Amino acid sequence: MPDRKPCGKHAVLGSNAAVRVTQCPCGAVHVTLIANGVTVRVNEETLRGITHGLMSALDQVEEREGVRVN
Repeated sequence: MPDRKPCGKHAVLGSNAAVRVTQCPCGAVHVTLIANGVTVRVNEETLRGITHGLMSALDQVEEREGVRVN
């Protein structure tokens, strides 16, 4: 496996108890799930798709619970 080069200093885009989202100078967005430490490296378009998918899922969960957060 080839050596991976670090992306450089990351800018924090968002963070809470569940997730930390950063972006490196190369443009890659790193989404880290705090509970298990898994990090996914994606481009901005993929981040949009992930976000929309999660928001849709949350809407359905909240609808079933009778609660709206979004």
